[in-house]
Amino acid sequence: MRVWASIWLLVLLTACATPTPIRSVAQAPSDKQWQGRLSVTVQSDPPRNMSAGFSLDGDARQGELNLFSPLGTTLATLQWNPTTTQWLQGGQQRRYDSMAHLTEETTGAALPMDAMFDWLEGKATASPGWLADLSELNQGTLVAKRVSPEPLVVLRIKLDTP
Repeated sequence: MRVWASIWLLVLLTACATPTPIRSVAQAPSDKQWQGRLSVTVQSDPPRNMSAGFSLDGDARQGELNLFSPLGTTLATLQWNPTTTQWLQGGQQRRYDSMAHLTEETTGAALPMDAMFDWLEGKATASPGWLADLSELNQGTLVAKRVSPEPLVVLRIKLDTP
């Protein structure tokens, strides 16, 4: 009888325990976070345009980018770390060999993620083919253009201000 009582007590205690969620490396919290709206326009034939709300956490080496609809619904999550680059949407997951490939698939153009993080921090980092205008970053606006190779790509970021 004692054995059954001990097993029953163990089952009850286990049922009451709240498991700690396991965070992937890409989901580790960061002190570098941004949110707002972004748009990418690729002046191709036909032109491609992508616009969404976003929250960005991390850096070029490891991070997470969530894209939101105008109603706040999560459209997709992009996660990356030194070993994995992936796109999550609903219950689906797609892996990519690089952030350049993933951002090209998502927006129509490979975005310079290393430079983009620097630009968001106010650093005028050069990226081949890209020109970044940081003059309005104090007002939360960043505009970067890829002028080479064609087609022209315009990245606009409007940060939420606290």
